[in-house]
Amino acid sequence: MDDDRLRAARARLLVRRLAPMFLYNPAYRVNVVDFGIPIRAESTDERPTIRFHVPQKLSRAQLERAGIEAVPRQIGEFTTDVIEGTYRPHLWGWWYPPRPPASGPRARHDPLRGGISVSVARDFSAGTLGGLVRDRTTGELMILSNWHVLAAERWVAAGLPICQPGRLDGGMPHDVVATTTRHAMQQKIDAAVATLNGNRSLINDQLNIGPVSGVALPRLGMRVTKSGRTTGVTEGIITGVEGQARLWYGSMQRTIEHVVTIVPAHGKREVSAGGDSGSWWLDVETRAAVGLHFAGSDDPEQALAIEMLSVLDALNVDIVTERPPVTDRRRPEAVVREAWQAVEREMLETLAR
Repeated sequence: MDDDRLRAARARLLVRRLAPMFLYNPAYRVNVVDFGIPIRAESTDERPTIRFHVPQKLSRAQLERAGIEAVPRQIGEFTTDVIEGTYRPHLWGWWYPPRPPASGPRARHDPLRGGISVSVARDFSAGTLGGLVRDRTTGELMILSNWHVLAAERWVAAGLPICQPGRLDGGMPHDVVATTTRHAMQQKIDAAVATLNGNRSLINDQLNIGPVSGVALPRLGMRVTKSGRTTGVTEGIITGVEGQARLWYGSMQRTIEHVVTIVPAHGKREVSAGGDSGSWWLDVETRAAVGLHFAGSDDPEQALAIEMLSVLDALNVDIVTERPPVTDRRRPEAVVREAWQAVEREMLETLAR
């Protein structure tokens, strides 16, 4: 394993261990901790490092006047970076639903596909239908999206009717296409699946992008694209991986793990908006799914997703493709994950001595 991969493994372990210390301590005002590309203007070290996301970057004097603790500038071998961003779950809600449009992501679709409007039938809201997955145990076909799109209530485990389009976009009770089956919020993953009821079929296709080829690990610098209910097809660049985020979901604060940070691609201004929650981020080159969109920041423009491999494992499902699914071009995901785990075991053994 080369030096860069070892360095990344050490950073991943540090993020996992240290993130709760900053996310749960209100004195720091930190909402995301991840490993990613630095944006420090004064630094000559462009290697990925540990990053702290805060609502507003302040000087040392401003932090002291506000009573806010400064994050450490150095953690072991890593010179840390501070990223600005205020993140919110990207569900869109309002009080009055219009009639569904004739076409586009907010229209009624038959067959169903990824990138279109969906919601719980009793909520006047709308998120995005992510795509088609299969239960690893039963073989049932399911919709994969976010927990806050397909459930949104901590006491609900299953049984909620899901309509397409979402109620905010004019969906009605007769538009129910699936029923919530389970979610992964207990594993700190904002994801859920709903079993199709047979009223409409769901195909492997992302609206205005095409079929998904499989699943791959997100990588720093990877060009990605998604199809969402609100912003349609957008492109971005992955700048952070292996993050942990603490966000408000209504009146509750929840911690989300395996977070990926995405910024707009060069020359683009928008990457996501409210209503895009549930979208699948795909590798532009292979169309392999790398992340499940769940939140974002408008100023600066950034998106947050959850590593797709972790989502699939937590929900015990697989992406459905017409051909054998692709794997990471440089190294199969299973081998990469095994390598990460081996490095972590070595580090834990060293620390225990």
